[in-house]
Amino acid sequence: MYKKSNNSQVDRLNDVALAVAKGDESGFWVLSTGQQCYVALAASRSDLLAEMGYTVPEALARLDPGWIELLISSWEHAGNPAKYA
Repeated sequence: MYKKSNNSQVDRLNDVALAVAKGDESGFWVLSTGQQCYVALAASRSDLLAEMGYTVPEALARLDPGWIELLISSWEHAGNPAKYA
């Protein structure tokens, strides 16, 4: 499981990332482009980035450095979210 942050918006996006990792994209396409990049990266869904026309480096460039830090601190020891029960 991802590590909770002190940022409610990031925690909400992490919840969306869990759903997206398991194939539920219903909450993905309504997000802003930056939020979509965050969620796709957190969910390890490079296919979604490709659909958006982004590479991983381009998606990272869309994120504020603080958000990149939150992405890493939330997910660095979480494993593949698609395999969560």
